[in-house]
Amino acid sequence: MIESLKKNGKGIILLLISAFSLALGQLLWKKPLENVDIPLVLASGFSGIWSLFLKVLPGFIVYAIGAVVMTIGLGYGELSVLQPINSMSYVFALILSAIFVPTESISVITVIGVFVVIAGVIVIGGSSKK
Repeated sequence: MIESLKKNGKGIILLLISAFSLALGQLLWKKPLENVDIPLVLASGFSGIWSLFLKVLPGFIVYAIGAVVMTIGLGYGELSVLQPINSMSYVFALILSAIFVPTESISVITVIGVFVVIAGVIVIGGSSKK
């Protein structure tokens, strides 16, 4: 496992940053849309659509940064080790939504699933071939 971390360490860090950015980007475009009446926005014409676009733009920017970081990070290790780390975005999304979207409900089975994802990432992350 230590060998895998040494070999893929930079990629693992970049993929974790990417996963967090992807989750944060999704949150940043979900939050502004929570109380938006889409038909009303569309009916208000260009100004309404532009206003909505500006509200969700930060989310798309953060998400795009995450995608770029992921692309760069995949160059720093084995794809079979690094790609599963993207699933950490689900873990980060759950944590962020629990903090910033109080209406989201988190069940016990969801928490168990999060621990399974984390365990899987650790096992796969430590399984690099020599």
